[in-house]
Amino acid sequence: MGGCSESVDRRFPVQQISESTWMRATAGNIAADYANGFQDVVSGFLSGRPSWRAYHDSLRNASQPELEELAASRRSESLAFLVLMLTGVCNADCGICFTDRKRKPNELTVPERDDLLAQAAALGAQYVYVPGEGEPTLDKGWWNFLETCGELDLPAVVFTNGMIFGDEDLCRRTWGMTPLEAAKKIADYPVYLYSKYWTPDSRLSARLLNVQERRQPYGQVDGVPVPLGLQTLMEYVPRDRVGIEVCVERRNADDVIQTIVPFAERHGLATLVEMMQHNGRTFQDPSYDMTDLQADAVAPLLSPTSCTLGTCKAVVTVQGYLSPRIAVLENQLPQDRRRVVGADFYRLLHETPYIVERRYNLACLCETIPAELAGEKIDLRSVYNVTPPALANAVGISVDAEPQGGGVAVAAPAKASAGGCGVSGGCASCTALCAQH
Repeated sequence: MGGCSESVDRRFPVQQISESTWMRATAGNIAADYANGFQDVVSGFLSGRPSWRAYHDSLRNASQPELEELAASRRSESLAFLVLMLTGVCNADCGICFTDRKRKPNELTVPERDDLLAQAAALGAQYVYVPGEGEPTLDKGWWNFLETCGELDLPAVVFTNGMIFGDEDLCRRTWGMTPLEAAKKIADYPVYLYSKYWTPDSRLSARLLNVQERRQPYGQVDGVPVPLGLQTLMEYVPRDRVGIEVCVERRNADDVIQTIVPFAERHGLATLVEMMQHNGRTFQDPSYDMTDLQADAVAPLLSPTSCTLGTCKAVVTVQGYLSPRIAVLENQLPQDRRRVVGADFYRLLHETPYIVERRYNLACLCETIPAELAGEKIDLRSVYNVTPPALANAVGISVDAEPQGGGVAVAAPAKASAGGCGVSGGCASCTALCAQH
């Protein structure tokens, strides 16, 4: 069951890419890809967007040197954000997770990661997004990563199961400090944390994460049961940098509606509510899918997804490979997959066919690519592809509304207004490469 619904963007403000940023970065990447010989890919994207017609015509009429000059002039604002996986190891074993929870043999080293972060910042990345192929806080270079983000003035949005902030034994063994000390130290870095809160029921939580209940103890905040790790973060990290992540499935959907989202709203916490991806061990497995009634009730609470930012984001896996999307596994990449180590990141992004050819497909590739590789049509609950409200006009919903293995949920559109250059309709209807755009 797919469909459309309105959504309120409850994510951290740092994640909410503006329409003008999307337009500038997308225009710059289009120019670079066009100059690098991917004219058919670019034209396929632009041909269905009337507001880009003049820009498309200018590309077709430009000489090769002019295309290269245009791309070079936009290089420093071509990346909205970087998606970076840290370690693959995890201390939970969530049934809905598509990863294998193992540390990989060639995970990026601290220097390799530092170089990548510096290159991403130079390309205009507004933040680095760490969804975690494993548990990021268990990465051996965790604190080095935060130090580098601070030095580059590059905010980090990190997803954690939060267990290390509620388990004193784990925290001491991993970091040599108590959870309270760790939370206070975290507060000194430009990091925004989404901590797992999937249910107020501690026993159900242990089953959802497949861990011993003592490894994820619960406390209380204003009488509501919450994981102790989340409680610690709420007490010692600035409230505007603490959020809740919840993946909705059949067993916790009612809790999300009745308890978790209302709790987050009362306490001023950012919230990311997402549906599970049918990939890895959950491929073709409908057992965790919500009922139709649950899905309809949850739809308005779902957070914007980053699929529509495919035109201006980059994804790097735990071993340093370029990936077209967050939940596409390394073994699902082509045999000629490209690694970022020792490379010019910008050139890789615009010279790698399997990246460019999918950059302008704004559907949920995390679902469609596994199905393509399996050569099968999957009959599972559709994943809502929720467009960020700020981009509802610019992205062109009507063009992308055909589900490809997943429904498209349309976020409440942002009202068009005159841009700084005076164009009626603002950036959503202007493709001029002026200082404003």
